[in-house]
Amino acid sequence: MPRYFLHIDNLGIDPEGTELPDLEVARHEAMLAGREMLAEWIRHGREDVATRIIITDVHSKVLAVVRMRDLLPRALRDKAE
Repeated sequence: MPRYFLHIDNLGIDPEGTELPDLEVARHEAMLAGREMLAEWIRHGREDVATRIIITDVHSKVLAVVRMRDLLPRALRDKAE
């Protein structure tokens, strides 16, 4: 099973990665993690938040990017543009 690394923008490097069946599952995991982080940041009134999660493979090749604003509910996302 391939190993994917979910790097949190400028806040942290994923040193271990996670074995997942495919990129779509990795993207789903990144979306779940991103929503959890956003909720936590909002609860704590944090202003300096990550703007994206970068998904890479074991060779550090960027496979996908999940943007935090895309994780917001549609009504808020539309206002953010």
